[in-house]
Amino acid sequence: MLTEKKRASNEKYIAANYKQIAVRWPNDFAAAVKQAAEDSGESLAGYMRRAIEAQMERDQQKQEDDHA
Repeated sequence: MLTEKKRASNEKYIAANYKQIAVRWPNDFAAAVKQAAEDSGESLAGYMRRAIEAQMERDQQKQEDDHA
């Protein structure tokens, strides 16, 4: 259980260092993503972040290849 002071400190840190991004997906797709995250043993946020980072790396590599 967090103390009130620790909770306030955590909220201040999150407000200063994190950005919340909302997405809207069809129910079936959202359920499939959630299930895939659970199946991989990851949180939903962690699963989505890993997928997005992997795509960003592929995009960066493609840009580098296109400019070579």
